[in-house]
Amino acid sequence: MGRMIVLIASLITLMMVGCGGSERTVEMHDTEAKTWSQSEKFRYENSDTLHRRKILITVRYDGEYVEKEVPVTILTVSPDSMVLEESFTLRIPQLADMRPDEHTFVYRNNVLLKRKGTYHFRLTPEKPAKGIAAVGIIVDEL
Repeated sequence: MGRMIVLIASLITLMMVGCGGSERTVEMHDTEAKTWSQSEKFRYENSDTLHRRKILITVRYDGEYVEKEVPVTILTVSPDSMVLEESFTLRIPQLADMRPDEHTFVYRNNVLLKRKGTYHFRLTPEKPAKGIAAVGIIVDEL
């Protein structure tokens, strides 16, 4: 009986470790009137300076979206007030029907966030993009 309890406890521990996936943080903002024309601000609270991350941009859009690409400016401010601003182009595929869809883009891969604290991101489209209903940032542990 004692061996059985130890075996069951071991299996439960292995399942908990095996199922404990990586950390994923998602923040989405709805756009006004399904047109993305203003800056969207996001925050990520970092407490882990050892694991590498992937930073993704996600957009939810519908059949009203007709552009081939959406150029955006991404501003990142780290907890120690370091600022990085750069251009990035979202090449969003056209929809075959009017059903809403979501597309995710890798913005940064294999990133080490070296500071604990709040990272601020601001995504600004260079021109209004009709048909985009929501925009978001995903920070995924590798």
